[in-house]
Amino acid sequence: MNALTPHTPGYAEINPDNPAALGYPATLPIEIAMRTSSVEAVCRAYHLTREDWETLRQDPLFKADVQAAVKMLREEGMSFKLKARLQAEALLKTSWNMIQDTAMPAQVRADLLKFTVRCAGLEHKPAGENGQAGNSLQIQINLG
Repeated sequence: MNALTPHTPGYAEINPDNPAALGYPATLPIEIAMRTSSVEAVCRAYHLTREDWETLRQDPLFKADVQAAVKMLREEGMSFKLKARLQAEALLKTSWNMIQDTAMPAQVRADLLKFTVRCAGLEHKPAGENGQAGNSLQIQINLG
């Protein structure tokens, strides 16, 4: 979302040191998909200018996010799961700040790091976990 103006409060400036602050807020595509407010009202709430909106609505990633939000809302509604997902997305910024804070106890920081890696699907899983065969060889002999 680098094409949007850096003064726009609804968007994070380029900040390679904090990946939690990249892009547009996770709630924005859902607000658009819900259609409970006009696009103008949503833009006002997110401090988006008309130019910001025009740039954003042409972005293929944003379009895909809105389509995914429409599908999710159709299937799940405004469920507890969806609300929890949005909170988790927003809490990434808090988690990032806590991990970077050297005054935070090391065990808390380590637990947050492990949790983030697990949520991202980057955790190494031993062979055979979750029904996967892993690198083992299995031979089945049927006598009969």
